[in-house]
Amino acid sequence: MEIKDSRELKWPPRLRSPPDTCDKSKYCDFHRDHGHTTEDCLALKRLIEALIRRGFLSSYINNDKRPRNNQNGGKGPKDRGNKQPTASTINIIVGGTASGGDSSSGRKQYAKQPPLISRPDLGRTEDISFGMDDLEGIAFPHDDALVISAIITNFEIKRILVDNRSAANVLSHEAFVQKGISSEQLKPVKTPLQGFRGGVITPEGIVGLPLTLGTESKQVTQITTFEVVCTPMAYNAILGRPMLNRIQAIISTFHLAMKFPTPNGIGVVRGNQTVARQCYVTNVRK
Repeated sequence: MEIKDSRELKWPPRLRSPPDTCDKSKYCDFHRDHGHTTEDCLALKRLIEALIRRGFLSSYINNDKRPRNNQNGGKGPKDRGNKQPTASTINIIVGGTASGGDSSSGRKQYAKQPPLISRPDLGRTEDISFGMDDLEGIAFPHDDALVISAIITNFEIKRILVDNRSAANVLSHEAFVQKGISSEQLKPVKTPLQGFRGGVITPEGIVGLPLTLGTESKQVTQITTFEVVCTPMAYNAILGRPMLNRIQAIISTFHLAMKFPTPNGIGVVRGNQTVARQCYVTNVRK
């Protein structure tokens, strides 16, 4: 109520819940109606979080108790203006079906598995390294994310974020629709994803699609399980640990490149700095 007269606070339309269905013992000052309390109002909580991310309500924030979904190391909007774009504008994505499947019992069983220290039989591959040649064409200094292009089901998809913090491979619903894939190919999924703008969402479903990385003869193609999400995001897709580990990819954000073994030698995919910064601007505007 201390901020009810703030110009930044956007009040929702007054709710008019059916009197025979709402709980008269609970009242929300934000919606000006019964049914739930102000303290439990999810819409109000999301609005307050959005105002905090935009730099408002700073007098109500204790420096020692910052919101948990702040993944940029406690740096506010003033700090962002003094640095190049960073990947921290997108929260870590946790959840998904990669570890233990789509059931609670499967995930618990996966968590209880004892770590076995063994060297998997990966075949003989070249050592992967990054050198000065990999820095050609990169503008310094930079804190840019690794944003690449790849082929997914014969379509060149741009604005793909490579994020080894993500526990899932994610495909935006917009990109899914534009590819002309029938929604009937989506398999239902119950496991939610956490980390999108600090919230929790349930994917529209999962789908396996062929993903090709690399150029000319040094390519890899893998059937990749994507979790299709219907939420605003600056990227068409996000490649997380499930895909990166499968192809044994090594990432250097300093070199803005990803390398991986192929039958014909080490393949490489390089990031696009211009696109990475455009995506960053799109993120901070939301």
